Amino acid sequence: MALTINDVKKNVAYKNLPIAILDERYLRLFKDNEKTPLLKQLEKKLSDLLKRQGQITNDIKGIKKIKSDLMKSIIENVENENMSESKRQKLLNTNQKLVIEAKEKIDRLEQEELEIPGKIRDANIELLIEAVNICYNRIHQNYKDIQLLGNWINETRMELKKRILIKQDKETKNTEIYNYMHDLLGPEMMEVFDNNK
Repeated sequence: MALTINDVKKNVAYKNLPIAILDERYLRLFKDNEKTPLLKQLEKKLSDLLKRQGQITNDIKGIKKIKSDLMKSIIENVENENMSESKRQKLLNTNQKLVIEAKEKIDRLEQEELEIPGKIRDANIELLIEAVNICYNRIHQNYKDIQLLGNWINETRMELKKRILIKQDKETKNTEIYNYMHDLLGPEMMEVFDNNK
């Protein structure tokens, strides 16, 4: 049975999980050519959320600056006596409309800013669940391979022992044969045969 995000969230330790794609240990687990399409997709989703979080922060700062500049402009225009009333009113209306739009945009971004850490945590958990499944599959496959290799090694070891015994037996037989021939024919005659073979 596969774990779900909610299963992981039930454990208090999930709050201490590192952001996978930013952690060196995660990066060591998966070389690019070993990543499944699903793993790549989940990494991209998490990466996009992290980028979006940074973008939201920058957008809020930028819009607040624009809003502040618009507010200054409104104050300056109100105090500007060189401007006609109709032009001042038109500029005031435009700036007020832009200030309201800026405030609405800031409110939307701040709401998204509040929601995005949860989305990042969920995407990270989803990625880690898939990564753990892949790692366990690798471990199980490696275990099977280890078993097969262990069996092969044991069989090869037994075969090697048999062949070592056969080799030693043949060496012993060769020594016996030579000694019997030496005893039978004598050293001088054996030298003649030795030099001829």
